[in-house]
Amino acid sequence: MLIKRLFVVSCLFAASLLAPSLLVSSAAAEEAPAPSPQAVREVEIVVDGGYKPSRIVVTEGERIRLKLVRRDHSPCTREIVFASLGIRRELPTDVPVVIDLPSLSPGEIEFKCGMNMLRGVIVVEPRK
Repeated sequence: MLIKRLFVVSCLFAASLLAPSLLVSSAAAEEAPAPSPQAVREVEIVVDGGYKPSRIVVTEGERIRLKLVRRDHSPCTREIVFASLGIRRELPTDVPVVIDLPSLSPGEIEFKCGMNMLRGVIVVEPRK
């Protein structure tokens, strides 16, 4: 019986020592802000006799979303191709098309129409 009491007292004592640290840890976890996702930069490209803008400058690691709006009805503007990224998209007239680009390394990414007549470039600058 004495051993049982000592065991219970020891358990209660140990619990009283641990309880404050458990409370602090859970409180700190509740107060810690959630990591915010990196913002996405949206660039609108109007396709009308060419790409406007035809030169886009971004920073390495920046999340880029292109929104293409085709105004031109010529067959040349039916699609856009990013050959180095393996991206080819149809561009219906007056219907926005969104392309989320993968993470880009420093350098230049060329884009062009399916007939290789209209051209543009994304310049990726190194992060400073």
